[in-house]
Amino acid sequence: MSKKNRERRTGEGGVESTVGGGGVGGLNWVPAVLAIVALGLGFLAWTDGKRIKDDTTRRLVDIDQRIAQLQTQVANVAKAKPAPPQGPDPNKVYTVRTDGPTKGNPKAPIVIAEFSDYQ
Repeated sequence: MSKKNRERRTGEGGVESTVGGGGVGGLNWVPAVLAIVALGLGFLAWTDGKRIKDDTTRRLVDIDQRIAQLQTQVANVAKAKPAPPQGPDPNKVYTVRTDGPTKGNPKAPIVIAEFSDYQ
């Protein structure tokens, strides 16, 4: 090799420069690749977050509509006439036969009748 070529290759400091524009071992492309990968992953995370937000918003709207329908149904049921009470009328006075064994005065103003069934 000629002296001129050797000087061109070694540069001013006498150390051979690497192909690719300098740096130790020619690794100046690694930070750029890592930055691009980080940007790509950030974009993926952002799009997933946006999708999740949109799905959640859609589900909440569906839930709100179902709640409104249920409120309407409950209001309609509440407006309907209540079922008539079953069993004896608590305001009516019933006459009870008190034939049989008794205790106390048979002409008392209040009569308590007890019925029991021993089976």
